[in-house]
Amino acid sequence: MKDHLLLILLFFTIIGYSQKNRTIINGKILFDNASISDVHILNKNSNQGTITNDTGWFEIPVYIGDSLQFTHVNLKEKHFTITSEIYIAKELEIELEEKTYSLNEFTLEKPRSIFYVDPEMMPPPIVNAKTLNLPYANTIVNKDLSVMKFRSGGVISLDNLFNSLNGNNKRKKELQKITLEDNGLSKIRKYFTDDFFITDLHIKEEHINPFLNYCFKNNIVTYFNKNENIKVTKILMDESKTFPQKINADTLIVSKK
Repeated sequence: MKDHLLLILLFFTIIGYSQKNRTIINGKILFDNASISDVHILNKNSNQGTITNDTGWFEIPVYIGDSLQFTHVNLKEKHFTITSEIYIAKELEIELEEKTYSLNEFTLEKPRSIFYVDPEMMPPPIVNAKTLNLPYANTIVNKDLSVMKFRSGGVISLDNLFNSLNGNNKRKKELQKITLEDNGLSKIRKYFTDDFFITDLHIKEEHINPFLNYCFKNNIVTYFNKNENIKVTKILMDESKTFPQKINADTLIVSKK
């Protein structure tokens, strides 16, 4: 009778041990038939994790029934359960899908001066040429073609810039060029969430726009317009490693409609 009890105890001990005896499998992550690096893989049963290399490959210990979680900054999260076939074959290939972002509307405003007074608390007096009875009160001022430039963060006076050149057509062409650049960077800003810049790239919220300007030299607008969003993401991640050493902490970005 004791021998039978020992055999039963040994049997269940072997089963329990085998369930914890994980084996390493090789896997590859793809997106649109291309290998993806920097994908995080987590075995939710063992809490062991890894990340894909530059060619999209990874290794991780698993057992039958283990649940793997796949996450990437610009791709949809995916879960996969290890089957007996995968466990025996020791190979796994996963296709991920592109993530879409939904952002709330926001407005970039000018920074307030330390002398700013809330108009609801103290309405400012009306001061103009007419109230001061100045002789030029009825003078009509020419239209100002200056622009608040999103990319540089400062004011560019086109009148001063082309003061020595012959005039309006060149000012308007430069204005159109600046507007196209700013629109492209604005679209990139809206495509990625603030959490991506702050959490993944370690860029402060007030420095996001200067950072996009810093990355402009790498043709991120051109790649974004070609829907090469993975390439844009890689450029942003690479440039974020050097950006903090070059940014002026007092720089603020303003926008003028």
